[in-house]
Amino acid sequence: MKSRLSIIFPFLLLTDHTSFNSKRNFALKLFTQLFIALLFIFSACDDIPDGIVEPLKADFGVNVINAPEQFTYSAADSTLETSIAIVDYQTVGRVTCRVTNNDGTQTVFEIIEMKFVKEERLGDEEKISAVYSAEIPMSKSNPKGKYLIEYYVEDNIHQSPDNISKVGVHTFVFDNAQINYAPVLSNLSMPGAVTQGESFNFSVKAADQNGLSDIYLVYFRLYRPDGTIVEPQTGIDYFLMFDDGDTNHGDQKANDGVYSLRNSFGTGSQTGTWKFEFTALDRSGVLSNTIIHNINVTAFSSGD
Repeated sequence: MKSRLSIIFPFLLLTDHTSFNSKRNFALKLFTQLFIALLFIFSACDDIPDGIVEPLKADFGVNVINAPEQFTYSAADSTLETSIAIVDYQTVGRVTCRVTNNDGTQTVFEIIEMKFVKEERLGDEEKISAVYSAEIPMSKSNPKGKYLIEYYVEDNIHQSPDNISKVGVHTFVFDNAQINYAPVLSNLSMPGAVTQGESFNFSVKAADQNGLSDIYLVYFRLYRPDGTIVEPQTGIDYFLMFDDGDTNHGDQKANDGVYSLRNSFGTGSQTGTWKFEFTALDRSGVLSNTIIHNINVTAFSSGD
């Protein structure tokens, strides 16, 4: 017995003077404690469910968006009201909206906080929706035309920016109740003659009494010497000019009202007189005056 205990529990051989009974009692006590510890571990494991625990999901949904289709500015009422009803809103942390012009090139309001208003059951829906609303102060300085309201929800589960979802868009037509003036083009800068393959810049000044932000497009139509119109592969019959400060477009300064473009006629282009017709369009659909300019294109010469 002594040798077996020595093999199983070698640490029991404390000294040669320790009695066998003392060693045996110590071993039994230790074995009991180990057995109780194992029972506790197995019991704790039974409390852990089998399989994969599903993570929380931001499964909210939009029930309805309320906002006017048209809004007219007045001194007494310049605030547009909008609201959004969201179902399964327990995971909603924050609701905001953003206002831009129709083509997204100008931001009117980057972030507008939408406040929780109430809970309600809409129509025959069984679920209760949370309604959030916001007031958007439109100004008479905002150009007439179409605007977009974009609605965003930040959930309370994920980390930013992964918790932001775009949940809806609404379009409305704004009337600033101001007299609308047609844009005016002037100060065309353009050469009168170029050679095939020669790159050149040209620009035109656009002005509008309603502000530069009221100018929607500045463009030109281009006619070959044989009278046919050149159509870009965009489904339209005109070419856009740019006021973005991009030197690749030939523009030197952004948003100064000077619209520019860099162009060249390929070696396969017709020689002779090419006609350019420049026009501007404002956000109410009003056209400017038209400026016509002719360029004489001569054949490329290698110098041989």
